[in-house]
Amino acid sequence: MSPTNLAQYASVSVLFLLLNSCKGEPKEVCDIPENITYKEHIASIIEVQCFKCHAADVYKEKASRVKIFDYPSLKKMGESGQLIGSITHAQGYIAMPYRKETKIDSCVIETIKTWVNLGMQE
Repeated sequence: MSPTNLAQYASVSVLFLLLNSCKGEPKEVCDIPENITYKEHIASIIEVQCFKCHAADVYKEKASRVKIFDYPSLKKMGESGQLIGSITHAQGYIAMPYRKETKIDSCVIETIKTWVNLGMQE
């Protein structure tokens, strides 16, 4: 291999490595159950992540009267797209939790999205 070819090969190799290193952190692998239900999985997530503002005894004061503290209310939010839009901070939805630049854990979001996509079993 000539010195020119070797230099070109080295340059291409370095460029390839630099471009691949810019892809960011590897995605987190989530352990999502196959059969997600509200009672077994989602209710506890909502309690931990959302009840500071959305619990039955505080939502009227803190959460603009958005009910998500029971299955029928949360299912309605899931059916409308508002639940996923809010927790993923999608454009056109009020981001939840309502703290600037704060999202719930990505695996929690994936669990909720999977539950919605599977039909929101109680």
